[in-house]
Amino acid sequence: MASHARTGGLSPLQAAALAVGAVTAALLIGRRASPTPDHPRTRRWYRHLSKPDYTPPSPVYPVAWTGIQASLAYGGYRLLRAEGSPERTTALAFWAANQIGIAGWSEVFFGQRSTGWATVTSAALGASAVGYVATAGQVDKTAGQLGIPLVAWVSFATLLAEEIWRKND
Repeated sequence: MASHARTGGLSPLQAAALAVGAVTAALLIGRRASPTPDHPRTRRWYRHLSKPDYTPPSPVYPVAWTGIQASLAYGGYRLLRAEGSPERTTALAFWAANQIGIAGWSEVFFGQRSTGWATVTSAALGASAVGYVATAGQVDKTAGQLGIPLVAWVSFATLLAEEIWRKND
């Protein structure tokens, strides 16, 4: 029992299942509105948007997000296993908010086709990602560092979303 209190009450298997489950859910929810072959109208809409020259080719997105979410899953696992503290609670709240933001952005951009609100959503996700890195790093340095790819990608994505908004609205 003492080891469970020291590790936040979750066994390694429980922590892994929760962390992997959360990031997988975020990816699956986000995919529901994404321009996949299952959504030809969304693919056409996205293809016809005026985009800046620095827009990555389509195959980059799943590769980038797989790496980002794998990093977040491992960071979440480490936090879930860390000793309970107010800092841990805050870091986990940011971690959860990031999963919600990741899942929701695709719905806003692709599902609602709202480039303006997607830019705002992306900026909010960026702020949440920075909050995660800062607070997670206080609890577990590695967990904090594992959030840096999210900060980098979302910073770029916010710039990209803003430019798409500007060019198309």
